[in-house]
Amino acid sequence: MSKKLFVEIVSPEREIWAGEGDMVIAKTVDGEIGVQPGHVPVLAVLAHDAVVRVLGARETGEVVAAAHSGFVSVSGEGRVSILAETAELAEDIDVDRARTALTSASEGGDDIALGRARSRLRAAGEEVA
Repeated sequence: MSKKLFVEIVSPEREIWAGEGDMVIAKTVDGEIGVQPGHVPVLAVLAHDAVVRVLGARETGEVVAAAHSGFVSVSGEGRVSILAETAELAEDIDVDRARTALTSASEGGDDIALGRARSRLRAAGEEVA
């Protein structure tokens, strides 16, 4: 049996998801990071428009979440913590509401809100320009 990572995605309000996975891919301010079992400890700053993917999780084989600002923490014991200011699982995203937020942010020139709306749509599997 291969080793698994223990992954948790949390926001200040609640735990969004926790479980095992084979690999975590997350967008940081320095680019995407991929973490597999045996990865060295690291602390990275999560991008404000991040999408986090946990491969090899659940029956579906993947957990996808939009996560905004915060940190990715990897311990030497195979624990990956996504500590986000806000986070939402792909299946919980209201696509129509995210599209409305994207339009409002575009018109208002709010780059942070624009990034968050884009990441929510990408996490939900929608095409975003």
